[in-house]
Amino acid sequence: MTRNGLMRLLFALLLIPTGMVLLLLAGDAQQGPMALLGALGGAFIVAGIVAAFREIALVRSESADTAKDIATQLHAQLQQPIGIRLQSPVRRGYDGYYQWAISTDPGKLFFAGRSVLHRIDADFTRRRLPDVEEVLVRKLEEGSEIRILFLDPRSDLVPRLAKEEGQQDRQMLSDIGVSLDVCERLYRLLQTKPVPPRAQLHIRVYDEVPHFAYHRDNDQVIVGFYFATALGSASAAFEVIDTQSQGFFEGHFTSIFERASQGRILEVSPHGPNPHFNTALVNDLRKAIGNP
Repeated sequence: MTRNGLMRLLFALLLIPTGMVLLLLAGDAQQGPMALLGALGGAFIVAGIVAAFREIALVRSESADTAKDIATQLHAQLQQPIGIRLQSPVRRGYDGYYQWAISTDPGKLFFAGRSVLHRIDADFTRRRLPDVEEVLVRKLEEGSEIRILFLDPRSDLVPRLAKEEGQQDRQMLSDIGVSLDVCERLYRLLQTKPVPPRAQLHIRVYDEVPHFAYHRDNDQVIVGFYFATALGSASAAFEVIDTQSQGFFEGHFTSIFERASQGRILEVSPHGPNPHFNTALVNDLRKAIGNP
């Protein structure tokens, strides 16, 4: 028992003899001040017994239960995973990237990186899945919201980023060219397959250092960092576990997406029934790629 608990117990025990003394002083009086004194004495005795019983029998049990509840809640909070968790030592070909391709439910998808669509296209081919543009159209028909960002081939960053990954400029430009090919095939398909009004598609190019590749499939977020020691697709894939950390990564590419308003390649929005393809921009991007 703690010091405070012991003091409370002693005080409770003192109430009992104090009440008995008051009863003795009151005697058999039925009325007047002495009767009131007797009643007060009886109250002291009852209060002392109840308080002593609580300190001896109940408080320790209540304290133990409270401490156990606090420990349980603290343990649950400490066990809640936060941050990022390694999912694959090599993100190229990682199966977790393509759950959306086999799902039949509408989703919120956000793919961003250096060329993005060329990697999805290659992985779909390797897995003998339908062409990526066909899968994207199907997701739109299901009512999905899709955002895709890849690097602007006109950017001065291309030579530097290619060098950091240990590849030639021509290879990075060629990869971006494949992504543009997917965009054009996707546009042609959308002209023959109308999608519901709730569906959205936004494909843009940006001119900023990406720092990492970003993949969001509803509540699942996977990131892959660009390191100077390995090609981007050969680096590891990490899942972002908690919502706060997901917000940090989402905010990075959301801000880039908003600043890339001049880089709209292909758009499908609730504001218009027909897809919009920026032919002039794509031709300009093709010129920057040349014949890599």
